[in-house]
Amino acid sequence: MIQRIQTVWLALAAVCGFLMARVPLFSATLADKSIRSYLASESLLSFALIIGVACLATVAIFLYKKRPTQYNMAIIGALLSIVVIGLQVYAVEGFKKSVPLMQGTYKWGGLLPIAMVIFLFLAARGIRKDEKLIKSLDRLR
Repeated sequence: MIQRIQTVWLALAAVCGFLMARVPLFSATLADKSIRSYLASESLLSFALIIGVACLATVAIFLYKKRPTQYNMAIIGALLSIVVIGLQVYAVEGFKKSVPLMQGTYKWGGLLPIAMVIFLFLAARGIRKDEKLIKSLDRLR
């Protein structure tokens, strides 16, 4: 199980998802010089999707004997991560409008869903290569 590269990619995607629930996505300096951070847990839908994708990647690690199911889960997770990126941008823009801010910057937590998409697509590519290898070996028998 661990000797396959897609296991590493799926584990990294899961770590990114669970980490994203804890780190700030956006930080703003308010008009009164205080600093306020926006966390993913402030938006229930975004938070639920992030945790769901992270759990999906974790479950997919243990489905190494069912490669087509594992491949489908990786692709679905990547597509849901793209939805998370859209929800995150929408929520941060709403946060910017609701708070009088002087300056705002995205933090490194805002890059984690992009990393999740990349890791999940890399995992899907590795799973597809394994499936092709197995099919080619079955043909030789």
